[in-house]
Amino acid sequence: MLNHTRVIRIRFKQLRKSKGTQNFVGSENGVSGTMIRYIENGYVVPSGKLMLKLSSYFGVPVEELFPDVAKNE
Repeated sequence: MLNHTRVIRIRFKQLRKSKGTQNFVGSENGVSGTMIRYIENGYVVPSGKLMLKLSSYFGVPVEELFPDVAKNE
């Protein structure tokens, strides 16, 4: 049985909502709306490249968008 603790990325979701729908933010960043939903709800950890792109897009540090990843260094 897979034991995966999912972390809802609240700040990511707030910033995404300020920019628009999951589909819109995804298309602005070269990924699907589904990928944005999976990132937002903690089902996937995006690549470093995508983390940096999203950080730049939202204008916040990577650590603010992905605090769960920063903790696991």
